Amino acid sequence: MSYNLIIFILSLIAFAVLNNRFLKNDYEYQKQSKEFSLLTDPLGIRRFKQQPKKMAALMAVLFGPIGIYNLILTLTAG
Repeated sequence: MSYNLIIFILSLIAFAVLNNRFLKNDYEYQKQSKEFSLLTDPLGIRRFKQQPKKMAALMAVLFGPIGIYNLILTLTAG
């Protein structure tokens, strides 16, 4: 199993935990989750416009670690 896959799986778990926390603690986020399904807003653009900080945090948790790992790997390989 490669390090990329392990990091991505851990990122998915962290994303799910953070998303679950937002769903439990924020009424507006709960409302948007019900309103914007995958079929009505597949890219999440409308949702991102309404709550940019939370959506940016979710995207950073999901793609940040794998991006940093690949950047470090690229820089050390030359």
